[in-house]
Amino acid sequence: MTDEDTFLTEAFRRQLAGLVTPEGIRQIEAGDAGAGLWQELEDSGFVNAMLPEEAGGAGIGLAQAFPLIFAAGEFCVPVPFAETMIVRAMLSAQGLAAPDGAPLILAAASPTYPCGRLARHALVERDGVPTLVAVAGSGDDVFGTAAAATLAEGEVIAVLSPSPGAVMLAAAAVASALTAGAMARVLEMSLRYASERQQFGRSLGKFQAIQQQLAVLAEQVLSAQVAARSAFAGTAFDPVRVAAAKCRANEAATHVCNIAHAIHGAIGATWEFDLQLYTRRIKQWQLAFGSESYWGGRLGMARLASGHDLTSDFLRLQLGAKVA
Repeated sequence: MTDEDTFLTEAFRRQLAGLVTPEGIRQIEAGDAGAGLWQELEDSGFVNAMLPEEAGGAGIGLAQAFPLIFAAGEFCVPVPFAETMIVRAMLSAQGLAAPDGAPLILAAASPTYPCGRLARHALVERDGVPTLVAVAGSGDDVFGTAAAATLAEGEVIAVLSPSPGAVMLAAAAVASALTAGAMARVLEMSLRYASERQQFGRSLGKFQAIQQQLAVLAEQVLSAQVAARSAFAGTAFDPVRVAAAKCRANEAATHVCNIAHAIHGAIGATWEFDLQLYTRRIKQWQLAFGSESYWGGRLGMARLASGHDLTSDFLRLQLGAKVA
């Protein structure tokens, strides 16, 4: 990142540190609409960072947006900041405007819609055409995060140019980045707990079995982060990169949650302890917008269609770092 990118990200992280608290997250989970937090994010301007400068944004691209979305996952932002930023950018790219001040979600086919109860508009796909519609979320919120199981669609707000699969790609990429951010915080919490918790006269982190678990946890977290960042390379979401990112994030989610809760023991699942705020969302994003089997299948089909003799060539050319 450039110095300007770093400054933008650090400024956002400082704001989140002051705005997003475990108590505030729990209030929204208990039924609060999160209007106060949303207004603070709106007033900050970060939610419009991907809009061009003449539209009041900063004109950043996907690569620069990734650290902001990653931070939203890391701080467990309980409102659809990342989704709104991406949808507004998709609308702006075609000269369309989003409803003023409205939180938006991406609503590709999914058994759960994160933040579905907090948004009144969603970008859906109708016969290959991304369409912004009014929605009302309902159904069981099994993860207790203000999600929705179903969305009742209403008035059409805006219609974008035909782009089959674009909503699913954007939703999966955002979910991967949010997952990566939340897992980074889970790793931090697990390392701190292992160093502070005393057992048999020494910290948990001194035990070889715990050290091995922490090493595996770190491996899973970092590999998911690398894959998620790759999905935000270029000027548009690439199907192969998004498939790899969501597949890796989903696979890592199971290991990360299992290891983190094993290290913390029973306390990690209690309402008073913050770990479950993150792991519930990680599991929700794992379920949303395609399983690892789904995205693994798409990745495999892309490999077969690539025409490369060697899988190593496919990985190098399709998933390697983009050179400007």
